[in-house]
Amino acid sequence: MQGKEMSEQETQKCSAGIDVSKSTLDAHVLPGSHTLSVANTRVGIGKLKRWLLRLNPKLVVVEATGKWHRELCRSLTASQIAVAITDPYRVRMFAKAQGIFAKTDRLDARVLAMFAAVMAPSCRPATPKALEVMQELVTARASAVAEETGLKNQLAAAATNILKRQLIVRIAQLAVHIKALERECLKQIKADEALARRFAVLTSIPGVGPIVATTLIACLSEIGSLTSKQIAALAGLAPIADDSGERKGVRVIWGGRAAVRRALYLAALSAANYNSDMRAFHRRLVANGKAPKSALLAVARKLAVLANTLIAQDRPWQSTAPQHA
Repeated sequence: MQGKEMSEQETQKCSAGIDVSKSTLDAHVLPGSHTLSVANTRVGIGKLKRWLLRLNPKLVVVEATGKWHRELCRSLTASQIAVAITDPYRVRMFAKAQGIFAKTDRLDARVLAMFAAVMAPSCRPATPKALEVMQELVTARASAVAEETGLKNQLAAAATNILKRQLIVRIAQLAVHIKALERECLKQIKADEALARRFAVLTSIPGVGPIVATTLIACLSEIGSLTSKQIAALAGLAPIADDSGERKGVRVIWGGRAAVRRALYLAALSAANYNSDMRAFHRRLVANGKAPKSALLAVARKLAVLANTLIAQDRPWQSTAPQHA
């Protein structure tokens, strides 16, 4: 293996990594070099699961890969195998820190097993199918909106009549498509009691409309179960320090979930005008010298924390916070 070897204590932790692709699953279990490659099908998953149960790893790490890891993770979780789904970027940085620059499916599986042993990422329950459907719908809507925006910009710059007519038709078709996706999102929410309750709590917050609430439900399923700092970081709205020695760098936001950050920023634009508490908070920041955009990001962060609190307490927003005995 290239680079720094793991310590003896680390290699004694029985852990597994599974590299997932559309067609295959490559697994590696440490300590030792137990490997297995199977098809990414129900039959292959069953074979892989029986193999893992014999080796009994304490933790299995899988990278998030769109939809290709979902059935595998649900199956492993159903068999009481601890599974952690992790960010591919984080694993790639870990590999480079270990001096591993090559990339193959089998090597990636080994790196994931090392990552499980050293980093011990936390396990979360597999995403319910209803929520996976919501995530696909929300992602599809975001893509359609981005395409619509691009076509509108193209229309504004177009000078040829035939091009203008074609663009107008395509924009109209996209508008219909977007509305259909929004209706389907609301239909999915109404069909699930838990999701419907979350939707009602979120939309009770002035500034948080149906689209923002739907995005939070689909893309921030952990809301209500984390601390204020954790939810802000997950939403990509936590200021990151950039200090070294006597230098005090400017705090910036980085990482997190881009779709959630965009939705909360749009909510902040509305809340800064129509939510009395957020409006006062925004004006106070601007009066104290905060840049307007930075002030809006602070409002977005405050909205994320507020939504997290209300979901945790399972209560709608009230203009006056309830008094507890």
